Amino acid sequence: MKETEKRTVGIFKALGSPTRFKIVKLLDVGEMYTSEIAKNLGKDKSTISKHLKILKDLNIVRYVTKDKYVFYRLKKDTVLDLINYAEKIFGRE
Repeated sequence: MKETEKRTVGIFKALGSPTRFKIVKLLDVGEMYTSEIAKNLGKDKSTISKHLKILKDLNIVRYVTKDKYVFYRLKKDTVLDLINYAEKIFGRE
């Protein structure tokens, strides 16, 4: 399998997690720090941190440090475009 194919499969696997999927959708609204994401999803901070690491390793999200907070944001809108496209073609209306 080519490296590009492995990466694509990894991204689909990552987005297959309901928590990671919801994180990406949340970050579409704007950057957030870990505690905000955890509160919005009703999960503990350590769980969210683990999911964010996976998304960061796949270059889906990136982070910036401001004061004592680490803010996460989407690295590229293309992943969100992919999600929106999938929802459009597979959604029920």
